[in-house]
Amino acid sequence: MGMGTGTETVHSPGLRGMLWCVAAGETPMTIPPQFRQDADAFPPKLRGLLEAELAAGNQIAGAGNSFPAPPAGAYLKLAKPVGTRARASGDGLEFRECNCSLYSGWFTDDRGFYYLLEPPLPPPPEPDMDAIRAAHLGPSRPVPLRRDPNSAAGRFEQSMAMNYEKWHDGIGYDIATIAAATPEERQEIEMLLVGHGVKDWRDVEALAALGSPLADEILKAALDARDPEVSMAVVRYAPRLVPQTKRVAALVEALRTAELCGGLSEALAEVAQFHPPEVVEALFRGTLARDGESAVHFAAMLMYVHEKAPAPFDWEQRPFCLRFNTADRGEREAAFVELCGKLGADPTRYL
Repeated sequence: MGMGTGTETVHSPGLRGMLWCVAAGETPMTIPPQFRQDADAFPPKLRGLLEAELAAGNQIAGAGNSFPAPPAGAYLKLAKPVGTRARASGDGLEFRECNCSLYSGWFTDDRGFYYLLEPPLPPPPEPDMDAIRAAHLGPSRPVPLRRDPNSAAGRFEQSMAMNYEKWHDGIGYDIATIAAATPEERQEIEMLLVGHGVKDWRDVEALAALGSPLADEILKAALDARDPEVSMAVVRYAPRLVPQTKRVAALVEALRTAELCGGLSEALAEVAQFHPPEVVEALFRGTLARDGESAVHFAAMLMYVHEKAPAPFDWEQRPFCLRFNTADRGEREAAFVELCGKLGADPTRYL
């Protein structure tokens, strides 16, 4: 999801993402030398939380200068979720829950330059494809046997099994197998997808690759799904099925309700290319009404679509956009009035 360009430093003895372990002889509260420079720059409240976590046995898993931290700041990622205080804003710190592949939540102060990240949640258990198909077919129908792993349908079925690597790295199903399959094999793959249902973007991508009449009907229905991540995936992977009115409606709804890790990032990427008046209107209203983190991205996008910034998130404008990351209505409105002045828009339409 992140808009940053920095990289994370992960100290691990093996695969990327394994936790950095405290060196022998160091107490749990000791901040390893690799992380001291960033930790020393933390504001007092955030540094206090970091030290409390280390004293309670938590560890530092990595560090970086990319999103959500600006280039002038940094983040430290913990090995375990925060356990020494409530996962909620208060006492000079702001908390944001956002379950994505990089972290599950973060703490920062009102300046928003330094962040203490919690690790991502563990992936869901791998789906039992036989059980899913059995539920779809009903109790009176026999459960189909697992496909021959050497067949096209078998290879595709294997690609549908989710594991941590696929979930973490955003790996989809085996679309190449669909492209090379015979008509009979494509029908078998189609029935696998029908039985699975449209759960996320992977299902949408595969159905769009099939391009069959049944797959198209399923995607048309999914466009109206309550899950913004699914509807935005249809817009992305099957634009030929999406009338402009529905494309606009899906974008407006995603801007109104989606979370950054649940379809909003995809919606913003679409907005950068397609922003009719209704979508721009939703950006203005969301800049005032949405949570602080989303409002930061809305303000940046408004600068871009009004040709006041060279990119959908212009880092030179980040200090100004960060002013929208506040729950104080007065501060948000003051920043909004200034934004409208930059864009030549009338703020009274929204205030």
